[in-house]
Amino acid sequence: MDNYEQLKADNKRLKKQNEWLRQDNSDLNKEIEVAYERIHQLTIKIEEMF
Repeated sequence: MDNYEQLKADNKRLKKQNEWLRQDNSDLNKEIEVAYERIHQLTIKIEEMF
């Protein structure tokens, strides 16, 4: 495989990897939002106790 073909193959692989990482990042951001909301709700409950 010449240099050009290797670069094309690497580019294709990296584009797919980038898409997976983008999706994982999106999923993690959603989980973080849920966790922050839960923390907010728990903070309110704690404040109501005092």
